[in-house]
Amino acid sequence: MSRTIPYSADRDDLFYPCKRAEFFQSGAPSSDAVLCVELARLAYCRLSESFGLDRDRIRKVLGKVGFTGCHFFESPRTTNGRGVHAFIALRQDLSVVSFRGTDKDDPSDLGDDIDLRLIPWSKGGRVHCGFSGALGQLFPEIQNALQDVTGRLLFTGHSLGAAMATLLASLQPSAALYTFGCPRVGDEAFVSTLFGVAHSRYVDCCDLVARVPPRCFGYADLGPPLYIDREGKVHQDPPEDFITTDRIIAAGEYLEQYAWRIGDVSVRELADHAPVNYVYAVRQG
Repeated sequence: MSRTIPYSADRDDLFYPCKRAEFFQSGAPSSDAVLCVELARLAYCRLSESFGLDRDRIRKVLGKVGFTGCHFFESPRTTNGRGVHAFIALRQDLSVVSFRGTDKDDPSDLGDDIDLRLIPWSKGGRVHCGFSGALGQLFPEIQNALQDVTGRLLFTGHSLGAAMATLLASLQPSAALYTFGCPRVGDEAFVSTLFGVAHSRYVDCCDLVARVPPRCFGYADLGPPLYIDREGKVHQDPPEDFITTDRIIAAGEYLEQYAWRIGDVSVRELADHAPVNYVYAVRQG
């Protein structure tokens, strides 16, 4: 793999995104996209003894980039911190709602991911049953908190978190939606409920999660992707043949350089889902 942008194939970076994370290493974020990709990863910070969010660490990181307040939202459905999680970072001119993605050790998250049934959505169309149920656990509290928000409002998340952010954008006005490794959330009619919402959907090369559930199940993509190629460069809606060729080459290179190493993810289709690989690419612009 000939690339100048860093890349991680490490299992820990995929399964425990905050274990080794250093946030905002280059200082204040240069764009909303850079801010959101870091906050999407930050939402994975959890207490070592439970699935609850590590509030102290999150507040410390947010303070580093000028946020003066933070509210946390945690699922009441299960005990010991299991369930879905989010936070809203607050300052006078800007607020960001960031949802945590799937925690591989949390069976309640995995249950949300695999419930692929399409069910009616209040704004129109049909959506993924598991994702809808996950957002539903937090939505009343989030909706209440947003009543006092001033300035611009952004929604973001990675993986399951990106799916919940997408659903929230359908229900609640915002300045923009930034998603990273987002699975398909609903059908074409649901996608139309987001008409007029400024959105940026980043897809990292071979990332399998961004290609499921299959379209043949009735699902549709939310607009064209911001595709991150095998060298970590971002392309705005490149042709399908470019993406297909790039993915084939990327998968082959990965087998040669990473798949056989102890501690690395065995296939690029999963390694490319690691939040840090989105951070590297978006930070480079």
